[in-house]
Amino acid sequence: MIAPAPPSGPVRYPRRATIFSPPHPAVSIAASLGAVIALWPCGLPRSGIISGILTALCVGIATTAALVATRRRTVRPAAAVAAVAGAAGVLVCMALVSLSWQNALRTDLGAPLVGVSWLGAAVAPATLLFTAIVSLPRITAMIGATVVAVAAGYLPAAQADPPSPPRTPTGVIYGVDDGASLPDRSRDLADRWVLAGGLDLRAVVIAVPTGSGWVDASAVAGYTNRFAGDVAILAGQYAQVPSWRAFVGDRSAAGRNAIALLDEVIGRTESRPPNRRPQIYLYGQSLGAIGAEDARVWAGAHRPGAVTETLLAGVPGDAVGDQPGPGARRVVLTNASDPIPRWAPSLIWRPSRQPQGTVVIGRPVRHPPWLPLVGFLQTSTDLLGSLDGAPGVGHRYGQEQSSSMSTTSEGSG
Repeated sequence: MIAPAPPSGPVRYPRRATIFSPPHPAVSIAASLGAVIALWPCGLPRSGIISGILTALCVGIATTAALVATRRRTVRPAAAVAAVAGAAGVLVCMALVSLSWQNALRTDLGAPLVGVSWLGAAVAPATLLFTAIVSLPRITAMIGATVVAVAAGYLPAAQADPPSPPRTPTGVIYGVDDGASLPDRSRDLADRWVLAGGLDLRAVVIAVPTGSGWVDASAVAGYTNRFAGDVAILAGQYAQVPSWRAFVGDRSAAGRNAIALLDEVIGRTESRPPNRRPQIYLYGQSLGAIGAEDARVWAGAHRPGAVTETLLAGVPGDAVGDQPGPGARRVVLTNASDPIPRWAPSLIWRPSRQPQGTVVIGRPVRHPPWLPLVGFLQTSTDLLGSLDGAPGVGHRYGQEQSSSMSTTSEGSG
């Protein structure tokens, strides 16, 4: 029997499977770009957890998209390794830049500084996710789909909980949305104001609440101090959901409610001589500011001269006209660090714009450089922490709201 001839070339052994195999350079470049977007300077201090989640999401989406696009392309091992090293370097550099920016913001706003633990929380999830996607793409995709499915099933159940009644500051004559028609609710609220002696007071403030019926207690205290208590404050609930849901579902509800109540109040004051009528003021914050502006514009067209002043605080971006136009004097206030007046879909392609004459109040803070899409993403993330600060920071406003009206004007019609 003749033995088989030995192989003529070198023996090739099966390649050992590795936990991490360097991907195509385009995948690493995409991941580093996702890290740059996520760690770009923001407008408010951010926890390491929030920053880590955002970075992981951006890196994960960019990595997955690039991995799909390059799944059939060959790559040189040396180039792949170099690209991974470069992506790691970009991630570290951007994390350090973000840490420095965070501490600069915190210094401006008087918040505690952060250090290495914040840095680790910001980059570790993205690093682990990148490794998992590249090494075990199918398993990672299955886990991600499961997490999304669980979250999607949880949200409707969480939103189905009955809303808690709004907390109304002391001194506000409040009308609850009890299912009655809007004219009936407005008529009842105006009647209660008259019975409480409202026609004999110096002023009446129609405070348009947020979606859930919330009225800023600081604004109430500011108006009370401004008029030395000789003022009545009226507020009528028009929704029982958070402001963002009311804004998306029916943003005109605040305006309809404010106009109906304003019409009733004006009708009651007309029974008095002009020199004995209480002055009428409109006030709104956030979603309520949209309703107050709608009422001001309506009064300018249908009841000119009836409204004395209108204050809009923390107006959502692009929600009111740039010019006040005909109508009562309008004052627009925004905290320097409030992301809500900057947020708008147009932020994707251009920097934010404030209504002409906007008065910037609150603690001064540096503003991040704007980039297309990046500015929108960062501002959207800032919304999560917009209510975490003290008055004068983010979307928290104080008693300076009412005092600013007497000294600052955006214009009059």
